[in-house]
Amino acid sequence: MREQVWASWLPRCLVLIITAHTSSASAELRPCDRTEYNYQYTECDSTGSRWRVSIPVTPNSCSDLPPPTRGTDCSFSCPAGKFLEMSTQQCTPCLAGSYSLGSGLRFDQWDAIPAGFTNMASFLDPGPNGEDIQACNRSSWTPQGVYLESNRDECTVSLVYAVHLEKLGSVSFTYQYPDSNIFFEFYVQNEQCQEMAQTDDQKWIKATNNGEWETHKVSLKTGTNILYWRTTVILVGGKMVKPVLLKNIQIEGVAYTSECFPCRPGWFSPAPGSSSCEPCPSNTFSIKGVSSCTTCPEHHYSHEGWAECKVRPPCSEKDYFQIHTACDSEGKTQVLYRWVEPKICVENVTGALELPATGQREPCPPCNPGYYNSNDSTCLPCPAGTHSDGTYGTEPVLGYEYKWWNVLPSNMKTSCFNVGNSKCDDMNGWEVAGDHIRSGAGSSDNDYLILSLHVPGFKVPASLAGMTDSEFGRITFVFETLCSGDCELYFMMDVNRKSTTVVESWEGSKGKQSYSHSMTRNASCRIYMGLPEDQPCS
Repeated sequence: MREQVWASWLPRCLVLIITAHTSSASAELRPCDRTEYNYQYTECDSTGSRWRVSIPVTPNSCSDLPPPTRGTDCSFSCPAGKFLEMSTQQCTPCLAGSYSLGSGLRFDQWDAIPAGFTNMASFLDPGPNGEDIQACNRSSWTPQGVYLESNRDECTVSLVYAVHLEKLGSVSFTYQYPDSNIFFEFYVQNEQCQEMAQTDDQKWIKATNNGEWETHKVSLKTGTNILYWRTTVILVGGKMVKPVLLKNIQIEGVAYTSECFPCRPGWFSPAPGSSSCEPCPSNTFSIKGVSSCTTCPEHHYSHEGWAECKVRPPCSEKDYFQIHTACDSEGKTQVLYRWVEPKICVENVTGALELPATGQREPCPPCNPGYYNSNDSTCLPCPAGTHSDGTYGTEPVLGYEYKWWNVLPSNMKTSCFNVGNSKCDDMNGWEVAGDHIRSGAGSSDNDYLILSLHVPGFKVPASLAGMTDSEFGRITFVFETLCSGDCELYFMMDVNRKSTTVVESWEGSKGKQSYSHSMTRNASCRIYMGLPEDQPCS
């Protein structure tokens, strides 16, 4: 049998026309052996039945294929961890090193665009003669290993995937969408290129905070579903946009899967019948499709889920950080140094730095205004009816003022967040340093160092009532950024624990300066300072 396939693009839809021709020479061909043909099911008929047929790998290469056999019921599916072995039509456990969702598909390896996905690019305004269409020919979603990255140019690019469902199902995907200069939408068409009914919340993807991943899920109907992830970039003032990131696409509702998927590099499944893979622990690695991870060679390291190990570098100033101890009973503090965990550097090689010795005991800095020094050398809030500049106190102050940084105030929190979902919770996000607080050290370029301040509400002093219009409060801070590469400092806020928004941001190195922001709502809020790792800020 010889097959010919023609493909033609209609607007936003691919139509395949398949014809088959028989060959009179088939009777002269040798019999096929088992490696020269595959089994497939026919389309389901009105009764929900189908047939299993044999399809040669290479048309017209052999003959005497096995005859058609009645297939499984069209609604049949295997449980997670198993696949349908077509030769026996029985559910068979996946081998160790692979996995199956049973009635689902998962795409989580993005070293290349997976088979079945297509990129379609166009220009929002092609110009009077269509001259701008050519400019988008190379625009596409780009695989970046663990995720796909959208285009950054002024083109509209669609990532398209068609799937046939035998029962009601769904599609879900994980994404980052931090830039409002990109329109990001997801929609579904049927086989007639008619767009399925969707609400605005289903079609227009919700924006995310910087560095955070969200999951979007949409129900799918039986039959053919053509899925579109579409981005349109609007460049304003020549500023580079932040692309949409897409990963972990999962589709439920396929009747069966006839194969298991190998675990991606850096992951493994230890036993047969797995429905998912596990990341390799730190200091181990793996290749694609394995049941166990391999320990890194001596003087090499890896983080969780890595596909290869790297040589441990000599220890440098980036590999340790300093902390100030709490004030002791004598009102003394000292500087301690700690290695960034997990420690990846080596000390006993040429050019390596050792961990600095503990500093001398020094007098603690004074308390912040509004606090006083107790008998045990801790700073406590002034009682009602009193105030303090950090040394003495007599009356209340309606506000917070932090000038000294020996310990982190109780309404502040420092943390580390990683874009790639790696664990960096044990890292010091920001570190107190006497008269200032500064960003700490993460373990990778994807670490975001977060400093948050919780304010339960605001109260305008009676003496200022009626003089402040809609202003309930104000936050002012002095900062400086020292960047060794591209960096950006974010000032963010959420009100009443709702979505976090970016109030202001600063790119690159900035000299010491002051910034103020007016609070126009008397509500509980959290204020955040966020900075990518390895970019000092104070």
